Amino acid sequence: MLTRLTPDDPSELGEFRLAGRLGEGGQGVVYLAHDRSGRSVAIKLLTHSDHETRARLARELAALESVASFCTAAVLTAEVEGRRPYVVSEYIEGPSLFERVRDRGPLRGGDLERLFVGTATALAAIHAAGVVHRDFKPSNVLLGPDGPRVVDFGIARAEGSSTQTSGLIGTPAYLAPEQIGGSPASFASDVFAWAATMVFAATAVAPFGADTVPAVLHRVLHAEPDLAALPPRLRGMVAAALAKDPGGRPSARTLMMSLVDPRSGPVPGSAVPPPAGGAPYLPDGGATDPGRASLTTQDGARRGRRGLLLAAAAVTVAALAGGTVVLVNLPSLRAGDGGGPSPTASLPSTGPSPGPASSTDPASSTGRTAPADPASSPPASESAKGLKIPAAFAGSWSGHTDSTNPMDPDGADNTVELRAGASTAAWSEKDAQVDCEADIELTKVQKTKLTFRLAQAGGCIPGTIELTLDDGVLRYLWRDVPGLGVVQQTGDLRRG
Repeated sequence: MLTRLTPDDPSELGEFRLAGRLGEGGQGVVYLAHDRSGRSVAIKLLTHSDHETRARLARELAALESVASFCTAAVLTAEVEGRRPYVVSEYIEGPSLFERVRDRGPLRGGDLERLFVGTATALAAIHAAGVVHRDFKPSNVLLGPDGPRVVDFGIARAEGSSTQTSGLIGTPAYLAPEQIGGSPASFASDVFAWAATMVFAATAVAPFGADTVPAVLHRVLHAEPDLAALPPRLRGMVAAALAKDPGGRPSARTLMMSLVDPRSGPVPGSAVPPPAGGAPYLPDGGATDPGRASLTTQDGARRGRRGLLLAAAAVTVAALAGGTVVLVNLPSLRAGDGGGPSPTASLPSTGPSPGPASSTDPASSTGRTAPADPASSPPASESAKGLKIPAAFAGSWSGHTDSTNPMDPDGADNTVELRAGASTAAWSEKDAQVDCEADIELTKVQKTKLTFRLAQAGGCIPGTIELTLDDGVLRYLWRDVPGLGVVQQTGDLRRG
C-alpha cells in the first residue's frame, strides 16, 4: 500500500522524484519513484551508512547481478558511496504472496500450481547462480503481472562463502532444522523455506505456527505440518522438501523438473511417510505474516513487547549449537513491498506452545545431556495438586523488573497477589505497551522459593516464574520456559 511521504523524507534521490512510501523496516524505507521519462521504480534508501550496512548492500548487489533477471527485481542503478546509500530497482506492480493470501485467502487450482512452478523455477535459477537466498518467505515473493518474483537478497551469499557468524539468519517460521542446530544456510535450507512458503500459500497459515520464537523453533525441529490442503500431486514433493534431514530433500532443479514434466517421475523421498513420533502440527487458522511475524499474536497490545523480547533474545543470546549466536531476521525491505504490518502487528495465534524440550533438544542445548532444572521441571510427585502458598509469602507484592534483553531497556511493573493456603496467585505485568493479567499455578514449594507456571492464556506469553523470599523482599524471576530459556525478567517486589 502506497502512503504519503513524511516531512523527513527527501523529495528526490538523484534523477528520481519520490511519489510515496511502499514500506519501512529495520534497514530503511522503500519508496515508489519515477525517473524523468515517468517510468516507475522502487528505491530502497538505507537508514544507516555504517561499514556493515554498506557491506550488506554490496552483498545484495553482487547476488542480484549473478541471478537471472526473470525471477527477481532487476537493479537499475545504486548509490553505495553517498551519505545515505540507496538502490534503484525495477518496480514490480503487484502484491506480495503474503498480501495476496491475507486479502483473498489461500490459492487454489491453477493459481497454486502456477505459483509452485514459478517459484521453484526462480529458486532453481538463484541456485544455478551459486547464491543461497537464506530468507525465502511469502513476503519476499512478489506476484507481478508476468509471474512471481523472488526478492530481498540482503542476506544472500554465494554457496560456500564465509559468513559473519556461524549462526542463524532468516525468519523463524521458515528456518530449516539444521539451521536451528547451528549449520550455515544452504541450498537445502532454501528448499525447506520454499516448501513452507508453499504450505502458507495453500492454507493461509505458517506451517509451524507464528506465535513465539521458541515455540516455532521447537515445532520446526519436532513436529510435522498438516499438508492435507495440498493437492495430492504437490503434497508429496512438499513433504520431501520439508524433510528434517537436509540430505533427504530434493534440489530446487529437481522440484522444477517434476512440476513442469510429470514424466520425470516423482520427487525422491516424496513417498516417505513422516518420521515416527513426529506428531502433526495443526494450526488453528488465520493468515499470518511470516515475513514479519512469527513474533507476535492477535493480542498485539498485550503480547507484542514480550514477543519481540523473545525475538531479540534470539538475536543477541548465544543459545544454540554450543554458543552460536542466533540472528533472526526482523523486517526487511523489498522493491514493490506493500508496506505490510510492523513487527508489532496483530497476528492470530496459531496453536499452543509445545512442552519443555528434552535435555538433548538442539533448540535448548548443544546436544550433550544436560542436568534437568528442578525449578522448571518439577517431578510428578510435586505437581500443583496439594501444594499451598506458605503464610510467610502472603501479601500483595509489586515492583519494577528488568529484562536481560538489551532491546527492552524500560522493563515492566509486576504485581503478584499471594494468599496463604492457595495454590494459585494473581499476576500482572504492565508497561507502556503491555497490560497482561493471569492466574499463575504453583508447581513447586521450597523453604524460601515458590515456583509458578504462567500458562498461555488471556494473551500472556507462557513461562516459569520464581519468587524467592529474601529478608522481606521477594526476588522475582520470569523465564521463557518451556522454550529456549534465553530470556529472563528480574527485579525485587515489595509488599504494598
